Amino acid sequence: MDPDDTQSLPVPPPEESPPSYEVVRPRYFGLTPRGLAVALAAVALVFAIVAFATGGVVVGVLLLVAALFLVTLYVQQARARRESSLDRVAANVVDNTKALAGFTGASVRTWSRAGRRVAALRVEAHNLSRERAQLQYRLGAATFDADDAQIANLKEQMDLCTRRIDECAAEAEAAVAGARKGTSEERLAVARTEIRKPDTQDSMGDPGFEPGTSALSERRSNQLS
Repeated sequence: MDPDDTQSLPVPPPEESPPSYEVVRPRYFGLTPRGLAVALAAVALVFAIVAFATGGVVVGVLLLVAALFLVTLYVQQARARRESSLDRVAANVVDNTKALAGFTGASVRTWSRAGRRVAALRVEAHNLSRERAQLQYRLGAATFDADDAQIANLKEQMDLCTRRIDECAAEAEAAVAGARKGTSEERLAVARTEIRKPDTQDSMGDPGFEPGTSALSERRSNQLS
């Protein structure tokens, strides 16, 4: 080949890539600090059981407290980092437990308030029923005496009692419905999120659905089902 025929080609610019960093974790006896905390907690728990079995109550209590402290320390770090599978499992267990405890506490508080409200309304309705019975007895005497003014007054008071009794029943039903709604909302807050993959038919334009329905309505029905 003739040297004059050689062509010079431009050198492509170097591709820039974001730098990657790797943090080296210290290891003790081949374990990371969190792994060492778990191992020490397990050892402390085993020795605590042995101490309780042999009668060393004080030593067993101290070892048990140490094991709980190490487990708490590990769980806090696991929830913050979530690096290994064990960290994620421990973090998920703690998160689910806290969410369940929060749901239980909220449900107990909601139904306690609703129960107190319903009980107070029932007591009020019972007292109004007794008062209406007494008014009805007096109304019979007024009717026998042909006292028109007293009859009108007693009828008005009985109507007021009847309306208030109906209001108490409606308020009690509203309190129960509100408690159910609040519990349902709390249950949705702690429910697991389900990730659903899109159907292949959705990407192909939803073939095969019934004629007369739009693609948008078919997608909405699929999402609701």
